[in-house]
Amino acid sequence: MTARTDRGARPAPAGTLSGPGARPALKVSITQRFRRRYGTRGLSLLVGAASLVGGALVWQVFGLLQENDLFIPTFTQTVGALLEQTTTAEFWSAYASTLVPFVFGWLTALVLGIAFGVAMGLLPRLSKISMPYFAFLNALPVSALVPLVVIAFGINIIAGATLVFLFAIVDVVLTSAAGVRYVDKDLVEMARSFGMSPVGRFRRVIWPGAMPGVMAAVRVGTGRAIVGMVVMELLLVSTGVGKLITRYKDTFVSAELYAIVMSLGIFGLVMLGVTRALERRVLSWQPSRR
Repeated sequence: MTARTDRGARPAPAGTLSGPGARPALKVSITQRFRRRYGTRGLSLLVGAASLVGGALVWQVFGLLQENDLFIPTFTQTVGALLEQTTTAEFWSAYASTLVPFVFGWLTALVLGIAFGVAMGLLPRLSKISMPYFAFLNALPVSALVPLVVIAFGINIIAGATLVFLFAIVDVVLTSAAGVRYVDKDLVEMARSFGMSPVGRFRRVIWPGAMPGVMAAVRVGTGRAIVGMVVMELLLVSTGVGKLITRYKDTFVSAELYAIVMSLGIFGLVMLGVTRALERRVLSWQPSRR
């Protein structure tokens, strides 16, 4: 008699033992091992750290191959110059002078931009009226508005804050409005059919549903505000970090110049990291964010 085959039997999954003494058919890759041990987030951090180390090594080797360090210093020279700069009062005074207009312009853009963007998402007529202006500002290089800002406000903190505000406001408004428009319409209609007031619908349905878009507006607006801060220092008035950049550029002190630029990059990464952490905290109730 021939052995009957079990038609309902399924093949053994890959990597499992199919018989006595059998070996796994497939081996677990190194990436899968790291993901199982450290998680997806830990794996991303390891890959990012390895990328930074690789970039630093390339920078170091390229700097050592130069005949002199007048134009491109090595990575270690730049880090050493940055550490030395952080021990001086001038460095921190320059950053304080730069951050004052940045904070005013950044926070004003977030508050007014989110409020107006939510209003645009709720009121289609307001969106139709204001969209041409925001489309014009979105297509216009904001750097071209520097002379107009100087004429209107002069060279002071208000002018710097205005420039930072102009860099961030358009993205904050448009992203916030898109977040409101993508709220599930069925949930809004269900709340209306159950007799919920307009204020209640906004508090319990529209605002929670728009939070992903609002937090994305905060993140994008923060990045744009940092760009506006740098442009403010280089094109408007060099009283803070821009003053240090101009001095080191004119005197060909490359290590200190690269150190200041590196400090701006670190500041931008820290700000974006804070906004991402805030976004994860605010949206922790979503299953995809857990």
